[in-house]
Amino acid sequence: MKWFDDIKKAWGRRKLLSKINKSRETAVSNFHNAHSVAILYEEKGESYYILVKQYVKYLKSEFGVRDVLALCYIDDKKEVPHYHTHRLKFDYFLKSELNWWYEPSCDQVKNFVANPYDILINLERTPSLPLEFIQAESNARLKVGYYNPDREDHFDLMLDLPEKATFDEFVKQVNHYLTRINYERA
Repeated sequence: MKWFDDIKKAWGRRKLLSKINKSRETAVSNFHNAHSVAILYEEKGESYYILVKQYVKYLKSEFGVRDVLALCYIDDKKEVPHYHTHRLKFDYFLKSELNWWYEPSCDQVKNFVANPYDILINLERTPSLPLEFIQAESNARLKVGYYNPDREDHFDLMLDLPEKATFDEFVKQVNHYLTRINYERA
């Protein structure tokens, strides 16, 4: 049935193109003046979850970002890893909460999309259709992610890193640019 999933994904990609929020208010922002940051990522195990959790803590302590929310897509219909139980400022959604063309349709996602974050960071190098829907519909003022020539209209800032770049290398580059862009020292 892989061919059937491929057809559904193709329809999902077509629908995604119509969802890209071109009417959102864009603004250049950095970590020094951001009040809210959103992070999108896909479940990859407990060690990856810990990295994301440490990054959220870093953004709050280092830059004083008050509101940092991480939203995770778990590619499973029912099983939620024990470390992903709902925690303050960490949320998730499951494969069972996607519609026919892989668009998330749950309350967590609707609330996430409605919030006008200053910065949205997509941690995924490989396109993930459910996360792309969220990113496309998001009202975030600045959207940041890995460079992909097929997704240039999805981001405001894209970072071109080597194929084997690690999580740490990616967030180091995000931090580098988002601490220097439009920053005026007092």
